[in-house]
Amino acid sequence: MKKALLFVMTAFILSGCMNSKEEFSEEQLRQKAESSNVHAESNDQKGIYTNNPQAPDTRSLRKIGQEYRDEDGKVILKAISDYHETHMIGPIELTISNVKVMDYTPAHHLIDFFHDFTHNETNFTYVKFHITLNNTSEERVNFAPISVLETNEGEIKDFEDDFYLQNLHGTLSANGRKSGELAYILDKTGPDKLTEITITTSDVFDENNESIQKGSKIEIAF
Repeated sequence: MKKALLFVMTAFILSGCMNSKEEFSEEQLRQKAESSNVHAESNDQKGIYTNNPQAPDTRSLRKIGQEYRDEDGKVILKAISDYHETHMIGPIELTISNVKVMDYTPAHHLIDFFHDFTHNETNFTYVKFHITLNNTSEERVNFAPISVLETNEGEIKDFEDDFYLQNLHGTLSANGRKSGELAYILDKTGPDKLTEITITTSDVFDENNESIQKGSKIEIAF
């Protein structure tokens, strides 16, 4: 199902060593945006929360061990970071907050969806981020807030591994804004071993597919 949802996306091209990935192109980011089926909050949707169909709402979970259950399954808060920072990456104002690690048991109707994301589709750990993007320029740009994610245990995820599919990677219109969530399953890093996550953004690309700002590395501690 993952391949069906993301059939227009192109994979990272490996260069040098196995863990070295090339930057997104403008075309890759545009395709990522067009293929997503859940849209992030835009300028005309400020303040409206849209529940993600892939997982329960975790906003009420603030203390370790708290759980929440709905028609999508059950989540338990395993770790939380107090990280809430804004970064300027060229014209992009990127804010990252509400970083949580969840234990998730999906409802039966969602298990097939997770087959291509993990071999432990009936119960797994994932990390989620709340992302807000503001394009401060007068030109359309393309950008991916999380191009590569790496845990302190060396587990690596890329943009295709996000299962929330909220259209946060890709085109951002002139003076445009997006807000939503990204989520990545962690198969090799248990909550008890997770102390830090390093994310690498993509470059910022203009309408001519030219990089106008190199990406940044951001470290988030738990």
